[in-house]
Amino acid sequence: MADLLAIQDPPPERADAVEGDRVELAADFREFGDAHSIEEILRLAREVLGDPTFPTARAWRKAGGRAVGCFPVYTPQEIVHSFGLLPVALSGGGENLEISRADAALGSFLCSISKSTLEAALTGLLEPFDAYLFPYICDVSRNLEGIFSRVLPSRPSHMLHLPQNFTSPSAIPFLVAEYRSLIAKLERLTDRPFSPEQLGRSIELFNEQRALVARLAALQRDAPGKIGLVEYYLLRRLGGLLPREVHIPLLRRALAEIERRERKNKDAIPILLVGPFCEQPTLDLLQLIEDVGCYVVGDELQMLHHWCPSIVPGPDPLESLATAYLRTPVDIGVRLTPTTKGAAIQARLDAARAQGVVFLTAKFCEPALEDVVLYRRALEHRRVPYLHMEFEEKSTTYEQARLQLETFVESILFD
Repeated sequence: MADLLAIQDPPPERADAVEGDRVELAADFREFGDAHSIEEILRLAREVLGDPTFPTARAWRKAGGRAVGCFPVYTPQEIVHSFGLLPVALSGGGENLEISRADAALGSFLCSISKSTLEAALTGLLEPFDAYLFPYICDVSRNLEGIFSRVLPSRPSHMLHLPQNFTSPSAIPFLVAEYRSLIAKLERLTDRPFSPEQLGRSIELFNEQRALVARLAALQRDAPGKIGLVEYYLLRRLGGLLPREVHIPLLRRALAEIERRERKNKDAIPILLVGPFCEQPTLDLLQLIEDVGCYVVGDELQMLHHWCPSIVPGPDPLESLATAYLRTPVDIGVRLTPTTKGAAIQARLDAARAQGVVFLTAKFCEPALEDVVLYRRALEHRRVPYLHMEFEEKSTTYEQARLQLETFVESILFD
């Protein structure tokens, strides 16, 4: 097992493949500032996502910066940012990474994102990061942190425990204490003290990004003909890879261009896309959802950007972060709130004026699959049509998915 979990350089054939697809960005990310159209931005986004060596983190290090790999869904990236570190979302390897070593280290009945994240660590692809942050959202994420602490002992990893009882008066103090445990590690990593004032500024910056992402989501909901689902997704995915100081002006320019578009809505079914809060579907699968005649008017893609509408600043920024997590009106998939799930899905349906729900869940994702049961009960009570599909990162054929989606659309059209 020790040999199995040893870090190795990528084998020659893989090293050549990675080198050929390698994207080199300037240390000041000027490529994104020079992109004068949304087409150029999206081209850059596709190139960055197609490179499993994390080109944005490598560019950040060119300027002497340090980066922290953050497992997606909920990590307090504002705290990481307040130390001058670049928080980067570890959203798995997608279809661009072959799994060989991680399959031997992890069980077969585990989600793809856990395997591709470990594969990236075992083959040296996570070299641009100086530390790793995992929230305890499931047993897999907890065990990944333990594995990382063994295979990358020179780079700190941290498990952030999240409260489950949101009504307890001890919940906020507990989460603040968890934040302080993380802060202690970041202080040792950076050799600088924690600054509440700097954290407050980081919260303001992330709130600005959230507001722009919310504006993009509102545009997708109210005028879906102006923006495609893949466009929408790529713009948000960049926000977890780029410095926020780069993504915010980029998103502003993209929004201005999209809002000027004169496109009419197609005759499509407005749906909610529920489930992919952690592992992410392929771009081809997202495109297929639109191709069969669906408009996604509400979603759980890239939840790191909209797990709460805004963090309200207060005298203690750590308490503000904890309060935002515990009091957010957003139905976060990894929170244990079974009594509110039915009401949450119905409220989202009404707010988005959706006619149906597509549950797009990663295979073997227990939190998402448990939620589907609760959501389905509420939908069946209201007689709202839904479709449940499972996916993996390495999906390459979509014949069955197309048939399922086409049948779902037809069932709504001809009901």
